[in-house]
Amino acid sequence: MPACEDCISDLPNTKDSGTCRINGETTPDRESERCPSRTFIPKPVK
Repeated sequence: MPACEDCISDLPNTKDSGTCRINGETTPDRESERCPSRTFIPKPVK
């Protein structure tokens, strides 16, 4: 299942924390289904 760390809005701070450009502070392993604003967009595959 995708997580916050897989979203284009995620800005990693440390291994255990990050910041969502839309929702604020989050954890990298938070499941995408728990996105409060339902704005999960997967990062492009390189």
